Amino acid sequence: MGIPDMLPASDGALGPVGNATLQIHPSLKCNLSCAHCYSSSGPSAALSLDPALVCQAIEDASALGYTVVSVSGGEPLMYPGLEAVLRHAKSLGMRTTVTTNGFFTDHARFARLAGLVDVLAISLDGPPEVHNRVRGHPLAFERLHRGLDAVRAAGLAFGFIHTLTRTDWTHLPWVADYAAAQGASLLQVHPLEMSGRARSELADAGADENILARVYLMGIAIASKHGCRMQLQMDIVYREHVREHPGLFYACGNAAASAPEALGLLVLEADGSVVPLSHGFDQRYRIGNLHEQPLREAWPSFRDRRLPGLRRLCREVWDELGGDDGPLLSNWHEVVGARSHAHRIPAALTA
Repeated sequence: MGIPDMLPASDGALGPVGNATLQIHPSLKCNLSCAHCYSSSGPSAALSLDPALVCQAIEDASALGYTVVSVSGGEPLMYPGLEAVLRHAKSLGMRTTVTTNGFFTDHARFARLAGLVDVLAISLDGPPEVHNRVRGHPLAFERLHRGLDAVRAAGLAFGFIHTLTRTDWTHLPWVADYAAAQGASLLQVHPLEMSGRARSELADAGADENILARVYLMGIAIASKHGCRMQLQMDIVYREHVREHPGLFYACGNAAASAPEALGLLVLEADGSVVPLSHGFDQRYRIGNLHEQPLREAWPSFRDRRLPGLRRLCREVWDELGGDDGPLLSNWHEVVGARSHAHRIPAALTA
């Protein structure tokens, strides 16, 4: 297995046009207040989108050429409009994924999702004591583990998402063994990003280049052990791959490109904003806000006014990560997301 085999591809952020994704965060309501939450979701959060507005965004995204709808949160299983949103996406021929913290375990709930969800992604932070600590609940792992019976009974394909931190990276082999033993089809390893609640609660927990290198080697061993049964996705990019494929990192492009070719991942946030690439991306690069304008109508203005600035930002990050002095391994999402807030762009491109 070569290095490019473990590059991110399934979420649409760095993948081919066929994976072009509308990632939806319809609500910040969540039953847990996880330490690493990028959106600061929790029990007291009230921000939520009308399902009709979300369905219209899905329809517009499909018309623009996007083929995947990925629902996260907040906890999407608490969102009243989840089934309607997924049903609408499937009616348009789109593939769907849902990311959950695994706390809601009843069979009836998952049975209703059968046929509506192509992949259920379950967050898993490590062995029981680690998972419970990060999730801030003594029964978090027990509920997750018990719920897998209901997921399997409903016939749902599922995988796990593991957030990689400086303190818990050594648990990755346990996570991989557990995921494989439970019948997961995918294990996604995503380095912690300093956004949302993580900025205050896990400020010193980001994985440095040395840890990323060790984890990368772990990934090779995990893929060798479980690769025939479970796909491993490492959201870590290798310097040589960055250097050789600028188009995958939006460092180049042409004005006549289709929406998915120009931007493989759109993110709908709970306040109605549609931003590129990742939750919390600087609003100066927004595609628009659904409370003001439908997505399909907002796209031409974004393409003409803001996309050039986004490409300039991505080019600068590409130069840095792919240069001779760039890190051997990096989390591209975190770098470009953080840089979006500091990047200086001409006022004409944000008007």
